Amino acid sequence: MQSLSSTQQKHPDLAALVEAFYGRARADAMLAPVFAAMIGDWPHHFRALTGFWAAQLRGRGVYRGQPIAAHRAMAARLRPEMFDRWLALWNQTTTQMMPPEDAAILQARAARIAEVLRHAVFGDAVSGDQA
Repeated sequence: MQSLSSTQQKHPDLAALVEAFYGRARADAMLAPVFAAMIGDWPHHFRALTGFWAAQLRGRGVYRGQPIAAHRAMAARLRPEMFDRWLALWNQTTTQMMPPEDAAILQARAARIAEVLRHAVFGDAVSGDQA
């Protein structure tokens, strides 16, 4: 059994959300191959992302990752539509598991994060903008 971080203990709702979401992502035909190739230590990933979402929702939690660098490093494995699929699964999971107000905040933050990451990986090519 994995040991829970202090953030996971303080925010069990977010810990459960993160595990449920990534369970869905790991079973998704489009997303699963990327996660299987890139994440080797799922308990660590769950702890890190629980901290990230606790900081996003409640202003509490610690996240020390570099998501833009991580996503750029796997750019060859990614396609722009994967961000849409990730967001759809996130929205579905948050709607089912969180109070409506929290779900709305998490969904809005995730939409912005997806936009930033997609732009960081693919630049203006995603929106069709040409300089």
